[in-house]
Amino acid sequence: AYVNAGDVVAAIGDLGRVRVKVFVDEPDLGRVAVDKPVILTWDAVPGRRWTGTVDRRPTQIVALGTRQVGEVLCLIANPGEELLPGTNVNAEIIAEQTTGVLTIPKEAVRREQGKTGVYVLSANAKGPQTVSWKAVTLGTNSTTRTQVEGLKEGDAVALPSDKPLKDGMAVIPQFP
Repeated sequence: AYVNAGDVVAAIGDLGRVRVKVFVDEPDLGRVAVDKPVILTWDAVPGRRWTGTVDRRPTQIVALGTRQVGEVLCLIANPGEELLPGTNVNAEIIAEQTTGVLTIPKEAVRREQGKTGVYVLSANAKGPQTVSWKAVTLGTNSTTRTQVEGLKEGDAVALPSDKPLKDGMAVIPQFP
């Protein structure tokens, strides 16, 4: 067969180590640094994890649907060459690790009158309960949870609802 000038005849690459583009939301970019560990999973191969490191931070912020993201480049070891080019994967960049800390859902945290806090449910297990404002200090967070100081293990915090909460308000909690 004949080919025209400029036609691709073959694509050659080393799949033992792959470069992966990870889209990181703009607010989280400040914690991403070169050489931070990265863990990838691929839904097509359940239970398998690939590891690597951040190779390059983004040079600009771009729109991705309704999100503003930076394109972080990561180098990932792929010894079995199972991870294929063009694959959509799940990426976790480990910017910081803490152990033995109390975390709550991020959406429970509120900012009112310049203070950060949560509404904590009273300890009454039956019938209506009351919520009380409790100031907290935030620590490390992930996309869904945040570390807090100022609460104790077992405290139930109120998640956002259709009605605004006020200190001392009576509520009937709905637990998931």
